[in-house]
Amino acid sequence: MTWTFPSATCPYTITRAAGFLGVPLKLDVSVPAAQWVRLATEVGVIVRAADPGAKVIIYGHVADGNLHVNVVPAAEADGRHEDAVFGLVASLGGSISAEHGIGALKARWLPLIRSEAERALFSRIRSAFDPAGILNPHVLPRETYS
Repeated sequence: MTWTFPSATCPYTITRAAGFLGVPLKLDVSVPAAQWVRLATEVGVIVRAADPGAKVIIYGHVADGNLHVNVVPAAEADGRHEDAVFGLVASLGGSISAEHGIGALKARWLPLIRSEAERALFSRIRSAFDPAGILNPHVLPRETYS
């Protein structure tokens, strides 16, 4: 017997479905559990305020407050969609990176969730472990910390 329901609703299938609408921006965010419903209900409104034709597909892990926000932009993907989503997440006391780290792509939004002092500390810790700057040199470049 083949189980079609679980395979049809798995996150991988949802992500693939977004690809049929266009090239999605895949944003992985989290908020405190008490804010999950607010994030899930407001994120589409906020994104469409920045790009009225955008399509938003969301799913997540309710227990840990993690929400995968897939945005298929109608307008140029110039950061406005991330500004909208990450701004909302920060206002709810959340993180702009739930599972996959900040990396190079989210570095410009790190000040939304980390203070200047925290970013300076990150830089000092990284420099202590990698004084030559050779380990993942383009992931959170040092200049983004301060």
